Amino acid sequence: MFKKMGLQFQITFIILVPIILIIIASNLFIQMYAGKISKELSYKVLEETSLKEASNIKFGIEKDLYSSLGLKINLENLYRRGIRDRETYKQLTSVFFNSLPDDINGLSIAFEPNALDNDSDYTNSEYRAANGRFNYYISRNGEAYLSIDTFNVDYYTEPKRTGQTYVSGVYNSTVNADTVLFTLCIPIMPDNKFIGVIYVDIFIDSITSILENIIPFEDTTAALYDQNGLVVYDNYNMNNVSKNVYEVYPDYKNYGVFDSIKKGELLLIEAHSSVSGENLVYAFAPIEISKGVYWCLELASAREVILKDSYIMRNVLIIVLIAIIAALVLIVPFIIGRKVSNIISALSKDILAMSDGDLTRGIPKHFDKRKDEWGDIARGWDKAMNNFNKVINTVKNSAEQVSTAANEVLIGNNDLSERTESQASSLEETAASMNQMASAIKESAENVATSTSMVSEAKEHLNKAGEIVEDSVSKMNDVYESSNKIMDITKLIENIDFQTNILALNASVEAARAGDQGKGFAVVASEVRNLAQNTQESVKNITSLITDSNEKINLAAKSVKESKDIFMEISEKMDNASSLMDRINTAAQEQEKGIEQINIAINNMDSALQKNASLVTEAASASESLLNEANELIKAIEYFKLRN
Repeated sequence: MFKKMGLQFQITFIILVPIILIIIASNLFIQMYAGKISKELSYKVLEETSLKEASNIKFGIEKDLYSSLGLKINLENLYRRGIRDRETYKQLTSVFFNSLPDDINGLSIAFEPNALDNDSDYTNSEYRAANGRFNYYISRNGEAYLSIDTFNVDYYTEPKRTGQTYVSGVYNSTVNADTVLFTLCIPIMPDNKFIGVIYVDIFIDSITSILENIIPFEDTTAALYDQNGLVVYDNYNMNNVSKNVYEVYPDYKNYGVFDSIKKGELLLIEAHSSVSGENLVYAFAPIEISKGVYWCLELASAREVILKDSYIMRNVLIIVLIAIIAALVLIVPFIIGRKVSNIISALSKDILAMSDGDLTRGIPKHFDKRKDEWGDIARGWDKAMNNFNKVINTVKNSAEQVSTAANEVLIGNNDLSERTESQASSLEETAASMNQMASAIKESAENVATSTSMVSEAKEHLNKAGEIVEDSVSKMNDVYESSNKIMDITKLIENIDFQTNILALNASVEAARAGDQGKGFAVVASEVRNLAQNTQESVKNITSLITDSNEKINLAAKSVKESKDIFMEISEKMDNASSLMDRINTAAQEQEKGIEQINIAINNMDSALQKNASLVTEAASASESLLNEANELIKAIEYFKLRN
């Protein structure tokens, strides 16, 4: 089916298919590479955003910590100065609380047993719930005092154990269950001596305001978990606050989220969410809120959203690819048609015209001025056409000459045949006369008495026979001369055949140079060459036969000349016979023998003439065949339409 398509389509197909495949492969490679880069970049954005926001959250917590350090310093200074009055400590704490920002809900202090004074003196006071130990709590809702249990939880024990600030997990306010808090626990250590703890209760909203503004990608969800795995903030579902993360998102346990967070490592994963039913990309960033204590910031974005730019780039590349392919499909066939197929079409028309015998076609217009390969092909084609015209004209002229010569040879052979038949008839008459002469001489020998009258009669017959012999000699010479002319003609035919053979050979060479376009002409040239060779062989055969005939005619001529001499001698003896009758018998016998020899010679002449007639007939047939072949060659050449 592909071969039946036009040349323009085939060339366009051969050119476009590799180009389009290369473009598609390149486009796919670019899409894959760009998608990979875009994916890595998007993941990097999510990762960097999570780390940055984790730092912001840590900074927010530390800001409140730094705000509370003033109270720590003042309390430690009071202690160093030996001030142990509980009211002074309470007033200092109250004044300091009033100076704190609104995101701090409460401030409290709790001291070691007998750190300021004797606790047993206060067992029946407001400090009785703590067995007299000094403590004080002030909040936005008023003042209060702590129970003894406060001194047994991690809020107190961890700062005491480590001597470092401790951040508690989140918890719900006892006043308002919807309020979520966390506590900074700051050890009071004048001169590195632990005497108590400062509690700073902070609204979780101070941190969540940061989380609400995290939008690295569209519809990105943010969540915050404390060191115990409790949900501090979850904008996907705020009802999850204060719940354990593994209860809300059981898949996280499989990912080992808090195993990485406790090590202070960032975790970036791509997984299917059983809660939202989407493919999400998670970034879990650790927040070191105190030494060795980490909270976790989670940012989650839909994979489709993160890779949105990659998909847009892919779609743009596909559109560009389609545009390029469409442009190639439109432009390449136009260029191929203009620069290649139209030129080949013009040349093919000339080749088809030549195959139909029209050699007058010239190269397409303006082709001779082209400097490229098409110009070379056109000029070479025009030169080949000129050479074909010259060669075929030469062959045509030679064929016409061969036809004329063959016609002349045929006419000459026909004339020679007629003359040979005439000579044969005359020779038959001579033979009959000689037979009559022999009978007369024999009768003269038997009847000597009447020899005188018969000698006279014989002399008359003998004279007549002499004339016939002379005529035979003359005709034999004519036959000899005609044979020589035939030999000259056959030599001329042989020379023409040789020239025709040379021309046919040259035409074959030119046809071979022309390639496939010259095959038809090569066949014609080969047939002409074979015809010339066959004619040459026939002429050689004719020449050989004519040479043999001439040799035999020469022999016959010699015999006729001898007969003529004998007749002259007989004539002389017949003249003397009138006086020498006694010798008639002897002379008659000699004449009889001579007549027999003459008969033999005449028979030989007749045989030679018959052979000559046969050879002449064959030569005429060969000449007629040569004439027919020459005419056929002329007709074959007339198939071609030649330039003037």
